[in-house]
Amino acid sequence: MKVLISVLGAGRYQETTYEFEGIKEKTSYVLTVLKKAINPDKIYIIGTEKSRWELADKEIGNYEKVLIPFGTNHNEFWQMFETLASLDVEGKDVYLDLTHGFRSIPLFVSTVMNFFEKVKNANIKGVYYGMFEVQEEVKPIIDMLPILEMNKWIEGYTLYKEYGDSRKISSLIEEKFKKIPNEEKRNYHNLGKLPKVLEKSSKAFGFTAIDFYIKSISDVMNVSENIKSVPKDLKAVEFLIKDIENSSKIFENLEKNWEKQLKLAEIYFNKNRYSQSLTALREALLTFILEENQKDWQNEKLREKVLGKLLKENPEIFPKDLEKIISKVRELRNKTNHGFIGKDTGDSEIRSSIEKLQDYIQSAKRLLSSIKDRINNKILSEEMDKIYKDI
Repeated sequence: MKVLISVLGAGRYQETTYEFEGIKEKTSYVLTVLKKAINPDKIYIIGTEKSRWELADKEIGNYEKVLIPFGTNHNEFWQMFETLASLDVEGKDVYLDLTHGFRSIPLFVSTVMNFFEKVKNANIKGVYYGMFEVQEEVKPIIDMLPILEMNKWIEGYTLYKEYGDSRKISSLIEEKFKKIPNEEKRNYHNLGKLPKVLEKSSKAFGFTAIDFYIKSISDVMNVSENIKSVPKDLKAVEFLIKDIENSSKIFENLEKNWEKQLKLAEIYFNKNRYSQSLTALREALLTFILEENQKDWQNEKLREKVLGKLLKENPEIFPKDLEKIISKVRELRNKTNHGFIGKDTGDSEIRSSIEKLQDYIQSAKRLLSSIKDRINNKILSEEMDKIYKDI
């Protein structure tokens, strides 16, 4: 179902010739042209008591009148929002005409359009403006939807940068890329690959697939670095590519795997993903022991059974500070993995746990770099080998 919404002002409406999608007509009200081109099922006309309602009655006839205040103060803006938010646009295709609106309304309406799309699942199909000011005899009616689309790109990138969620920006790129003619797509090969590598890294990040996430971030960086140009409909990507590329270089100067995992624990913490941060921190500590002793740090048997047995039965073989932080991380991780069940959990307990986690991450950053020589020792290595053979 198509819904056409028009803003009606109070000024003088001069007759001129407008053109839109092959329809050319002399009129003083742009909506008459848009009505013929769009053929809507429903028309809402928004205006104040002083708007030119007689013009709407004469030129349009069948429409629903929506009265709003002038918007001269905070309360009136909220009244305007509540009135517009109540329009029946749920799941419908929405077209908006801003040509004759008073000057403050376009910015406000863009917010309402965002509300329609996000909350009411409306499809914003067009935002139109009749260019009366141009010198040509025939005035074009332009679609300003790309301006609203910029908000989508910004939102998508923000979700990716702040929360590691690439679904929005990936779908935007993919949607636009599909519209590129097939004969031109080969010129944008790497751009076509970007949604998939972004989605791959997002899923890995969401699942705390530590090693896979680190590899997928490298893929994002490689693909984004090789995007040399973008088509005009994807110009928004051009502004974001550099930031995507830079945000993908977080592990670039880290050589050891435990360093990358420790960095990831910090990233999860900064994004308020505390359980995932604990998981990454715990894995970084185990990787540190194995990697610094030239053991296969990806060997699950070594990580869980060998180190688990040593930490439980022979903790003194490890540097005291390291054993202590591993124990603290294990205790906090067990608490969070079981949802703090069994405790009288309140705000103070949660805040205390967050503070502890932050302290553990910072302590680990200082400690691991300072004890590399002490953790790499023959006795520990031989004990690990011995237990590994016996298990």
